[in-house]
Amino acid sequence: MAIRNSELQDGPHALNPMLTTHEAAKLLNLSYWHFMHLVEAGRISGVRIVDRWLFSLDDLLAYRRSKYGELEDLARTALNHPRIELTEKQRSICHGLINDERPSAIARKLQQSRQAVHSQIALIREKVARIQGEVPPSTSLHRKTAHLRPVSRHTV
Repeated sequence: MAIRNSELQDGPHALNPMLTTHEAAKLLNLSYWHFMHLVEAGRISGVRIVDRWLFSLDDLLAYRRSKYGELEDLARTALNHPRIELTEKQRSICHGLINDERPSAIARKLQQSRQAVHSQIALIREKVARIQGEVPPSTSLHRKTAHLRPVSRHTV
């Protein structure tokens, strides 16, 4: 990305929408090292100027939306739909997701394992799907119980 002279006439605040590495990591609620790992892996785009990285706010928000947007939408739907009955733990997980907390941070806050939080998220997803009439196919359950179907042994 090239910076034109006309863009710098107003001074460095012309780059205002750009964030430093530490600011970007903080915005995404990631450690500096994990954030840099994502940058080096090409999962988060940025611009390197001499020895510094700069990141567009729009790109960072798009990354967060791609990573956690579905969970935030799920949590909003679950909390706002009157027919979805959530347990207190599920409510607290939904509030955490809406407040930009990652599932691992929610697990620490609730003193639960990450697996337990992901299991609760799966249950929330099921409840929302049931209410919306889009019951997801449970292929793993179908495969496990397929051998239990009664076989007709009628001879004609």
